[in-house]
Amino acid sequence: MVDKEKLTAFDTRHYPVRPHIGVGVMMVREEKLLLVKRKYHPDKGYWSIPGGHLDLGERVQDAAVREAFEETGFKTRVTKLAGIIDKVMFDKDGEVEYHYVLINYFVEQIEGSKDQPPVANDDALDARFVPFEELKKYRLSDSLIELLKQLKIGFK
Repeated sequence: MVDKEKLTAFDTRHYPVRPHIGVGVMMVREEKLLLVKRKYHPDKGYWSIPGGHLDLGERVQDAAVREAFEETGFKTRVTKLAGIIDKVMFDKDGEVEYHYVLINYFVEQIEGSKDQPPVANDDALDARFVPFEELKKYRLSDSLIELLKQLKIGFK
């Protein structure tokens, strides 16, 4: 077991002492799901739905709307809960490296043209709408695959 108090100055990873709360947004347009390619860990280089951390004092639905705007430029509103994912990732020594409780919502665009393309901002490398039948061609995050399974969308 790693003694987190004795980690050297060269260690850059801070291990969690409790789970973090995150939000995700599922925006669907013409049978296509809005995806972003993650710029940072966890899931760097994987495609997922827009999302991020809940800030202290912020309402969960407000965080979802904020993250949609920060990562894609879309102004949205929450329509309903999509699902909750409990994501735990371990390092090579078996220590919990990441633990997120991800609260995911369906959102709809409330401003701008309905054919406006997403713009990758903040911690997204790329953003695009992907047809549901093409999702399996993408390197999707485990948490998105789990959410799609919960929703019975293309994965079993």
